[in-house]
Amino acid sequence: MANCAKRHSIGLQWWPTPDSSDKINAMTTPTKPSHLRTPGDVIAALPYLLGFHPADSLVLLVLEGGSIAQTLRLDLPATRNDRRVADELALSLRGRPHTHAVAVVVGGGRGDPPELLPREHLVEELTASLGYVGVRVTCAAWSPATAKGSPWLSYHDLGDQGVVPDPATTTIAARAVAQGLVTHRDRETLAATLTPDPPEALSRRSALLDKAAAEAEIGETEDSATMVRHRTLVKAEVARARSRTNPLTDQEVADLAYALSDPWVRDASLADAISDHAEAAERLWIELTRASPTPERAEPAALLAFSAYIRGDGALALMAMDRAEEAMPGHRLTVLLRTALENGMPPSTVKGLAERAAAADWIPKPDPDPPLATPHPDTPDPPTP
Repeated sequence: MANCAKRHSIGLQWWPTPDSSDKINAMTTPTKPSHLRTPGDVIAALPYLLGFHPADSLVLLVLEGGSIAQTLRLDLPATRNDRRVADELALSLRGRPHTHAVAVVVGGGRGDPPELLPREHLVEELTASLGYVGVRVTCAAWSPATAKGSPWLSYHDLGDQGVVPDPATTTIAARAVAQGLVTHRDRETLAATLTPDPPEALSRRSALLDKAAAEAEIGETEDSATMVRHRTLVKAEVARARSRTNPLTDQEVADLAYALSDPWVRDASLADAISDHAEAAERLWIELTRASPTPERAEPAALLAFSAYIRGDGALALMAMDRAEEAMPGHRLTVLLRTALENGMPPSTVKGLAERAAAADWIPKPDPDPPLATPHPDTPDPPTP
């Protein structure tokens, strides 16, 4: 990858990785192969691999079999916690033979480059902890930022240095854009895209949802025809999202949120992530994640997490999972998705859920032979003619 140890290129195959704490972010990236030849190339790629420009961060790229299997980012810890953080990262990689890693520190405060780089103690602790579990750090580099022209220097070789190329002109940037991956200025900017609507708007929609639930309870309308009608509504709104420019009305938000609160409709909607309307579907899930009150917000947020996951946008997927679990702690689909992340399941495997959803016959069918009613024991026999 870089001449910190020896020059070589690796094909990039990225998939989700665990988010083991509120400060550690595991991201996904484009799955088509590319080449990272120097630490500068790695640093320039980070915004597109993470979904945002990292600052004051430690980024760890975990390589297996010539491919990058995991990318972990965490806020730089207090110096007194360097050993603990290194041990925690090493623990997550224990028992994985033929694995090595590339470490990048972005920012990190004062130092005296090139003789003394920021956070050298953290890199030393990380190298030792990973080595203890059999993971060799083949390259470790520092840069003050990921911007074009930023200097980078190697922790392993003081003579190994250079400048970061323009991130926007790299091959990986072009492929990320082609796949619809958006790079944000920082993590906070990315999180702001899922900020809920103002409380007064959410309150109006919550009242409409309460009304819909009350009417359904009175009318006992939760039958198969209602489920099909709700799924048809969602499909129509997904198609409409391709060209719609106006925001959804309160009533439209409430209708969609109520429809998706049915697990059957929500699960059937997984198929939208691999349909011709996949981009429009994700746009709708983002809008509904902001616009829906709790606990109904959990459903579009989980669908957004699923869509972003299989598309390779780990940053958005993780934040959507957070929104879903905030709205409904223990939300089942979200728990399953997070478990998949924690086990390093690639998007191609998770995509199988959408493929099965698309192939399934989701239309509920009534029982063709309903059981005969059993007379109550107190019911008198009919009179004999």
